[in-house]
Amino acid sequence: MIPRWLTALSDDRRAVSETLGYILVFSIIVMTITTATVFGFGGLENRQAAEQVTNVERAFDVMADNFRDIRRYEDHSRATEIRLAGGTIGAGDPVTITVGQWNGSEINASEQRDVSFRPLVFQSDGGEVAYESGVVFRGSGSGSAARSSLPFVVGDETALVPVTATSLSSSTTAVGGDRTALVVGERPGRTRLANQTVDADGETLAVRIDSPRAAGWERQLESEGYNILESTDESVTAELGVETVRLPVTNINIRFD
Repeated sequence: MIPRWLTALSDDRRAVSETLGYILVFSIIVMTITTATVFGFGGLENRQAAEQVTNVERAFDVMADNFRDIRRYEDHSRATEIRLAGGTIGAGDPVTITVGQWNGSEINASEQRDVSFRPLVFQSDGGEVAYESGVVFRGSGSGSAARSSLPFVVGDETALVPVTATSLSSSTTAVGGDRTALVVGERPGRTRLANQTVDADGETLAVRIDSPRAAGWERQLESEGYNILESTDESVTAELGVETVRLPVTNINIRFD
């Protein structure tokens, strides 16, 4: 005969239930911590990287204003501080801006003026910021978007397409790390190139930009009301709709301090 106290003990499963409950609660806590660690910290790092690029973009806006002062007022030099935050700033792939007569499929080689330069580009894990002839671009992967308006001025008869041709003035092509870089833009003795003028002579005048950020140029041209004549992954051509186009060029040499 089984003692009564042993039968009562076998029917009492509270200890088993408490143990299972403890295991389940502990498992939920561990899973929550693991999920927060894997996804939460990763998202936080991505957000931090994006915010760092946004800060660089703001610095590029200030730099663009400084370079505009050099162009407008012929200041000798202007300097801008940019916190790199682990990224790299240096010269990007060449960009060419061309103005001339459009023959229906391309700009006539005999009736055109062009200038090539190296844009200033910041790159990091959070994205890219570029300065191309007065326009600041923000990019990620293969896409880019203009963050400032075009410097073009189009009147009834004449269009002005000013170009800020940047180039590095030393053997240093890039700087990077967690430092704060001082980007100094200097105007050489002669800043403007003469005879950069094209007349329509009954033809359509156009501007073509050959750039790694051609898609960003195209979107900005369209948003400002320009008629796009042709576009590819590497270039975009837009109609100017005037009788004369001028291409004043301001050369700015850049060094990093």
